[in-house]
Amino acid sequence: MRFLHRLVVVPGALARSLSPRDARAAQRWACASIVSAMLTSFVVQWLTSPDGTNVAAVGSTALVLGVAALVLRLPARVVAPWVVSVPLLGIVLIVKLDLPSGDAGVTGQVFFTVPVVWAATHLRWCGIALVTAATVAGEAVVVFSLLPLGQAVVDCTLMSALLGVLAGVLGRAASARQRLVEELAEQAGVDALTGLATRRVLDDATARLRAEPGVRASLVLLDLDRFKAINDTHGHLGGDAALVHVASVPRGCCRPGDVVARMGGDELAVLLVDTTPAAAAELADRFVDAVRRSPLHLPDGAVVPLSLSAGTAPLTASGDPGEDPYARADEALYAAKRAGRDRAVAAVLSA
Repeated sequence: MRFLHRLVVVPGALARSLSPRDARAAQRWACASIVSAMLTSFVVQWLTSPDGTNVAAVGSTALVLGVAALVLRLPARVVAPWVVSVPLLGIVLIVKLDLPSGDAGVTGQVFFTVPVVWAATHLRWCGIALVTAATVAGEAVVVFSLLPLGQAVVDCTLMSALLGVLAGVLGRAASARQRLVEELAEQAGVDALTGLATRRVLDDATARLRAEPGVRASLVLLDLDRFKAINDTHGHLGGDAALVHVASVPRGCCRPGDVVARMGGDELAVLLVDTTPAAAAELADRFVDAVRRSPLHLPDGAVVPLSLSAGTAPLTASGDPGEDPYARADEALYAAKRAGRDRAVAAVLSA
């Protein structure tokens, strides 16, 4: 069993380590690189051949263009495991062009930097290392085949050092940029005060669920009662502490797939996935009861009683604008406020 497990897991892990950082961007640039190389080869042959291009060259160019167009239409996740083959094929092509031409000078060797630059820009470190090693091997094949031994050793050593520096510098820069993008995305999706998701995350999740056939989910809007009075009495730090305290209640009661977000100010929202309206109403009552039974203890010793008003509404299909879950839940929330606060009210869908 362990052997079979390794047969499945190890190749999968290797494929992920060789996959690009951004699959879609790598897919586009891979196709652009292949097309550019093919068109360049076609133009060079047309300019240098006394008889012009032949049918085979035209056919191969058209075939590559067609394959590139097809690859662009495929899902990025399907293409991602094969992207590393692009710089490897580029190395083979450079070697194939250099050996017949006998060009082992600067013009012949400088093109070996292209696969490394491409790999360092798009691939993860494992892929960068593989492409760099393959490029050094290709460089060695060319110079040791075409140059005297002493000069070949010098050229290969210098190019290997240059390729290693290029791979390291560009790979580190690409990794730092990726980390920065991920950190910014995380910050944009997390409320700094409460640690809950932001409105944008909630909206995206709601839109995805409403686009599914037979959607079965509910939205709960929560509002901290008399929040202005808390701010006026205990200051903004006291108000912030109350929000953080209240935010911990739904987060502690929900399942991993649910989305708990801060809408803004003292209003929170919970998107309950795979939940019936009755179960959502029951859970909203639990939120209200939990906050009522958990007063806020401030550092100065003050004990602040807290309460919530809640409104729930089931999600409906996105094609039904008359049943906007936000509007329905908001109407139910204000019904709870008018009824005396500290309670949950469930919206009733129109017939």
